[in-house]
Parts: sequence; C-alpha cells; structure tokens
Amino acid sequence: MTIQTTNSVAKPVRPPFSLDAKYPTALGRWTTQFYNSTFNRLYPVKPWIFATTAAGSFAYYSRFPKSWILSAIPDISKSELARYAKIGLVSLFTAYIPVFLLRKFLRHFYFSYKGFLFENPKKPSWKTKVWAACHQLLKILAAPRLNSCDALLPPQPVPALKDTIEEYLNTIEPIVSKDEYDSVKAMAKKFLHEEGSKLQVYVTLYSYFTDNYVTPFWEKYAYWYGREPLLISSSVAHVDLIEDKRANQAVRAAHVVYIEALSMLSMYNQTLKPLGDGIVCSSHYKKLYGTTRIPGETVDHLESYQIARHVIAFHKGCFYKIEAFDKNNKILSPEKLTEIFTDLLLRKDEANPIEAKIAALTNDRREQWHKNRKEFFLKNRINKKALEDIEKAMFMVILDDAEDYDYVPEKPEILDNFMKNMLTGDGKNRWVDKSLNYIVAKNGRAGGTTEHSIADGAEFDHIMENFIIMDDKILEYPTEIVDLDKLENFEPSKELKLAERIKFDLTEEMKPEILRCYDHHQTRKDDLVLAALVFRDFGKGIIKKCKCSPDAFMQMAIQLANYKDQGKFVLTYESASSRFFANSRTETLRTVSKDSCAFVKSMFDENTTDQERINLLRQACENHGIRNRNCMIGKGVDRHLFVLYLFSRGFNISSPFLDYYIAQPWLLSTSQPPNVTKKVDEDTQPERAWIGACFGPVAKRGYGVCYRFLGDHSISAHITSFKSAGNTDADRFRKHLIDSLHQMTRLFEVEGVKY
Repeated sequence: MTIQTTNSVAKPVRPPFSLDAKYPTALGRWTTQFYNSTFNRLYPVKPWIFATTAAGSFAYYSRFPKSWILSAIPDISKSELARYAKIGLVSLFTAYIPVFLLRKFLRHFYFSYKGFLFENPKKPSWKTKVWAACHQLLKILAAPRLNSCDALLPPQPVPALKDTIEEYLNTIEPIVSKDEYDSVKAMAKKFLHEEGSKLQVYVTLYSYFTDNYVTPFWEKYAYWYGREPLLISSSVAHVDLIEDKRANQAVRAAHVVYIEALSMLSMYNQTLKPLGDGIVCSSHYKKLYGTTRIPGETVDHLESYQIARHVIAFHKGCFYKIEAFDKNNKILSPEKLTEIFTDLLLRKDEANPIEAKIAALTNDRREQWHKNRKEFFLKNRINKKALEDIEKAMFMVILDDAEDYDYVPEKPEILDNFMKNMLTGDGKNRWVDKSLNYIVAKNGRAGGTTEHSIADGAEFDHIMENFIIMDDKILEYPTEIVDLDKLENFEPSKELKLAERIKFDLTEEMKPEILRCYDHHQTRKDDLVLAALVFRDFGKGIIKKCKCSPDAFMQMAIQLANYKDQGKFVLTYESASSRFFANSRTETLRTVSKDSCAFVKSMFDENTTDQERINLLRQACENHGIRNRNCMIGKGVDRHLFVLYLFSRGFNISSPFLDYYIAQPWLLSTSQPPNVTKKVDEDTQPERAWIGACFGPVAKRGYGVCYRFLGDHSISAHITSFKSAGNTDADRFRKHLIDSLHQMTRLFEVEGVKY
C-alpha cells in the first residue's frame, strides 16, 4: 500500500483516522467499550488522573482510618476485607466528587452557553471570551473522544408556546390569503388559551425525563412510520468530485471499502475527532455502518450492529460476500482488495433474470416488504442466511455496468443522469434497507444512496470529507489504469479469501412479487425529473463581497426562482442544525418571511432602484440568519408544533389549529450540505470539489433543491420534481435559478462588485 505523506505545499497530511486499526476480538470489543465508557463518564478528567486520585485517597484513608468521612459510615462487619471495601468505596467517592462538580459546571455553563452566536465575532463580550478560553483549554488539555461530550450536552429546551405561535403566524402571513390568515390567527389564539396550554404542560413534563423531547418522535413518525417505498421519497444520494482521480472499477471499489472500513473502526473505537471539538451532538454516528432499517407492519425500526467484517457486493444480478479483514483482524490493503474485486468482475457468474431483481422487494411499500421479508426470507433457511449476511454487512457496494456516469460541463444531461441514478437506482441494484449503498461505475466514477433515518447532513458530510482527504491526500492510485475487459490470465494471490457468492432460494411465490416491485419502481423512477447544476460563474467568494450570508443569499435566489416558476410564495423548508443539544438532529428553518417577499417583489418592480433592492436583500438575509440561529438554540417553530400535534393525538385532544398546521405541504424543500471539517480545500484545487447530493421532492406538487458551495468559486444545486405533478419542472426551475443568481449579483455593480 502506498501512502502519501505530503500535499501540494509539502506539509504533512494527517489521516482523519488511524491506518493500523484492527477489527476487535471479542475481548477487544469488551475492553474498548469499557475504556470508552469510563473515559466518557469521567471526561474531562482522564482515567489515569482519576485512578491516581482514588489510589491517593485509599492510601490516605488507610493511614488515617479515623477520618470523619469514614467514621460517618457504619461498619457492616469487623473483618479486614469489609474495612478495606469501605475505604475503597469512600476513596472512589472522594475521587469522583470533583469530577461530578466539574461535569455539572461544564454542562450548565460551558455547553449551555450560546451567546457567541448572536455577537459580532470581532467584538465578543467578556462571557464569550471566557467561553472561548475554556474551549481552547479543553481542546488542549482534554481532547474529547467521539462521544465524550454527548452526556454533557444540555437537553433541547421546549420553547415558550406564545413565541412559537407568534413566529408561526409571521411565517405564513406572506404565503396565505388575508381571509385564510385571519382564520388561522383566530384558531391560533384559541389554541394558545385552551388546548395548547394543556399540551404545552404535557410536553414540558415529558422533556424533564428525556435527553431530547423531539428526536424519538421525529425518528419514529417522520421516518419509520412512513409506508412509501424509501427510494426517492426518503433516501438521499450523492456523487463524487468534479474531476475524480481516474481508476478502473476494481481499484475504486477497493478504495471505497478500505477507507470506509477504517472510518467504521474509528467510530466504533471513538477515535474519530468530533465536530466542534465536542460541542455538538455525536450520538448518531453509531448508526452509519452495519445498520439496516427493518420493515414493520405499521412502523419500522433500526438494527445496528455498528461493526462488521464484511461488505456485500452486487454485480450483474449476483450478490457476493467480501471479507475486508484478514485472519489476523488486519484490514486488507487497497492492493489486496483490488485483487478481490478484479477477480469478482472477471467472473462469468450469471443470475436467474428474476433472481437478479430480488432486491426490488426492498423498495416496496413498507408494510408489504415486511410481509414478504417474513414470508420469503425469515421462513426460508437459505434466504434467511442470505438476509443475515446482507443486513449485518458494513454496507453495500454496487458494481454498476454504466460507463456514462460523469460530469461534462458542455453536456449537463450526463450529470443529470448520474445524479438521478444515484437517487433512484435501476430497480434491482439497491438493498434499500441498508444504511449505505455505495455505487462504483464501470468507468470508475462513484456515488451513493443513503437511508435517511440513520442520520443527517452533518454525519454524511463528515464521512464524505474524510473520504476525500484519504482518497486525495493519503492513498495513491496505480499509475497505469488496467482495462479489465482486456485483462487475461488474471490469477489472484492464493492467500486471499475471494468473494463468496450468496445463494438465494427463488420460490414460485417470490417471482410475481419481485416483478411487481421492479415494475412499480420503473414507473416511479420515470416520473422523477432531476436537473443537476454546477454553477461556475461565481461562488460564495463573490457573495461575501456583496456583504451577504452565502446560505441566505442562495435561499433568496431560490425564492426568486420559485416565484418566477410558480408565480407565488410557498411554504419553504430548509434543514437547519439543532446539534448543540443532546441526542439532537435538525430543525426546520422557514425561509419565507415578509422581508424575503419584499425583496422578491422588488425584482419585478421597475420603480425600485438597485440600491433599494440591495437593501431589501440584505435585510432578508439578516432576518434569515437570525431565524437560523434561533433554530440552533432550540427556538424553532416546527419541531415544537410537531410534538404538540403528536401529544394532541396521543391524548385524544381535538385541535383545529394543529390539524391545520400538520396538513400544510412543503412545496419547496431545500438543504445545504455544509463543509464540516474545514480540512478539504476546494479553492486551490477547484476540480477536486465535491459535486454534492440530492433528494426527492417532499410534496408531490413541489420541488426538492439540494445545494452546496464548492469553495469560493462555484455553487452546485440539484433540483427534483415529478412529471405527474403538472405544475413543476426541474429543468425549468434550473434555468430560473441560474437567471436569479446572475440577476441578484448584478445588483451589486452599483457598489463596485463584479464577477
């Protein structure tokens, strides 16, 4: 295995995780879990310091047995063993008191402080300066492990009901008619003084007994209760870089398995550096690898094994089990994995045409897949073994025969096809329940499909950025690209355990169900329109010169594009982070406001000057930023109302206001995968920028827009819609978005900003 030690400016590159990690033995698992549990329970005090303090206390109490604290505890027995047992317990108690007090201080002051979000970073208050000093001190003296701070994060607070209702009304006023607004306002007033106050008490009481009053409900009812097929409606997808390193399919697949296996071990061992040095939630990483969503009759659930020795590969309709570790528990090198994949790709295995489509069963409606899984797999010995191998695997690797997955600026339809295939698959080449499905095409381009209930953008982006660092800066590719179609007389190393084909028992009852699921997916896939965009005229560098937040600027561009497309303002969802709290995930950032609408309308008003439009844009961006920060500190609208609605159903309390709230469709759903590690430089090597991700529309008559900033130079935005909707067209929206970005940036020419 060849490892790079320097980057383009000759500075050492540190891998994001250990390169010599091994798969743990049974004893190794126990010791790892015990050490991590101890470390995390004592953090920020290191275990050796605690042990030294406890030992010192034991020595002290042994020498001075008449100490008041020992005297205060009655003797159970007069034996020497009982005496030393009492001294031992008191010593542990004495050593833990300062740890307990320090952890309480950190939780209620350090981890709870969020004042820095609302201050000018150039003029911080004294409180923020003290907080920043504590942050640096902890980072230097007590660097946390991945999950060290999860138990120290504060619980997500329940916002004041009056504030939530007031903000909700503010967000819908520009969208609905005056008559509808007056009606909703009357319902809201009644709700606030009647059933709402009772529900608020119930939710507040519940929040005292859980680390997060939102997440368990959000995962269960927003994800696991969904009965629609997962692809398009729930799962998310991504593709690789603008110009990925050229390699054949076997080499690229080997790199994927090698890097992701190391990533899995770093999360299991908790050696992966947490985002924000521990000030944001890291509790969902454990669901990324070795996890499967199990279909239920009414509700699904996750089975997470966290760690596995093997991956499952899919090629030409056949499933294979590939061991990623050798008999000494050491991960196989990229070269050895390349041999295994080369051997697999050169095989002449053929699957029964219907057996090749067996994975289509996983993309059925969830209640039907639950029934078929139970009938066709759990009751069949051969199929049950195959199912266990798949569900317990690290992840899936799909070896796609496509040779046209790519990014060619002059041919946008190529990227459209690439992105769409990552999101939809072909109906038979995704085991949809698996947390991660990585796709490697015949031409070496790669992407993936991710089951969304396991985690959110922060975790997905983290593993993606770590992959880029490893693939770009740490590992090297062969200088010669071997054409596998012309490779003859290939002989893999004899000591390698080659891919083992997984056997299925294809019964007569399975065949019509497989074909039904496959055909149904073709209809759904054909209905989806995906328009991918890599906008390279400018990026966030120019937007910053316009003195606007890049994210807010992009949201206003999306609003302008949607108004051009639909002729009205619609309920708009942007995924915002609430990761400052324990066991937290996301909040809804409502983009539409009176300020955003005023700006959009000004762009159609010939009597408004460019400077006036700039002022309106900046005001809208500022308002957007405030709403975003409120979401970050638990003062969002939607998760609060969502939980109140669930409590109203659970307690059988009628609420016309909550019924109205829950029925409103998100006709414009947006998300921005952020740069979370700050270690991927997309400016000095713009061709190595990540193209981004995509997801399907949340509403049948709406749009899905996933965008990201590619360094300072470019913006990607991938838009989805449904043909059957009639009122939407992703290709049309893409054109409106390009026009809007140009139109908005040209405004700033009056201030001397040019691109």
